Amino acid sequence: MERRHLRWIIPAAGGVLAVVVSLVLVLQDTGEAACASVPAAPAAPAFPALAPVIENVRSGSASYYSTNRNGMCNLGAPSTDAYAAIGPAEWAGGAACGSYLAVTGPNGQTTNVQVVDQCPSCPAGKIDLSKGAFSRIGSVSAGIIQITYGTVRDPDLAGPLKVRAKGGTGYSSLSVVLDNHGNRLSTVELQTAAGWTPLKHNTDNTWTGPSGLTGPVTLRVTDASGHQVTLPGIALGSSAFQQTPTLMYSPAPPSPSPSPSPSPSESPSAAATTPVAAAAASTAPPTC
Repeated sequence: MERRHLRWIIPAAGGVLAVVVSLVLVLQDTGEAACASVPAAPAAPAFPALAPVIENVRSGSASYYSTNRNGMCNLGAPSTDAYAAIGPAEWAGGAACGSYLAVTGPNGQTTNVQVVDQCPSCPAGKIDLSKGAFSRIGSVSAGIIQITYGTVRDPDLAGPLKVRAKGGTGYSSLSVVLDNHGNRLSTVELQTAAGWTPLKHNTDNTWTGPSGLTGPVTLRVTDASGHQVTLPGIALGSSAFQQTPTLMYSPAPPSPSPSPSPSPSESPSAAATTPVAAAAASTAPPTC
């Protein structure tokens, strides 16, 4: 009797397995069709690679000074303690105004400083740092320290462009100063009825142009890295900087935060070891 009972059970189990295998094959086929019908996600738009790069690195020395006055770049009193004055050779007739240097000191630390002033007595390779910047890379008691430094291309911007424009009634010519441009500027142009008129850059970091202007003006600004923006509606006659909403270039995107580690999965239950449970587990939606 027991043997006859077992003979019935074994075919029944085989029938169940056959049904399960057929079900799995059907689900696999439909899963592949579903994958084929799912449209691919659109590619994310490329972001311009504007991470800061240090160029023309050279050796030199640095001393320190402090100021709350308007330097020769005419950018006003420094708003931070991260500024520098450089010698005439590197000043380059005011071309370096508003640009940034990355300076590494004896302690191995690097700090970024904005060029805001000229140091008339500094030979090439010698720079004056703000006392705060100096203290971050060396000992203030040393007075003078050995450094390496280079120009920062596409540095992090302090904010949108700021413009001071004097002109109009009572002025002999248009005079423009810009800040928060990051890189050295190559051209500043005035929009006129005839097109774009280049302004002249002077050693005091002013860009000068025609006289007799009325009303707001539109400027086009291009830097040494090729970034270009247009600034409409710039008022004339003010001695203060005007804050524009325009960034000279887009900063590099922040690095993504690391994803948290997934929690360990629970141990599979004993039921998953049976043929039916294993087959059911294999019918989960396929990953495409």
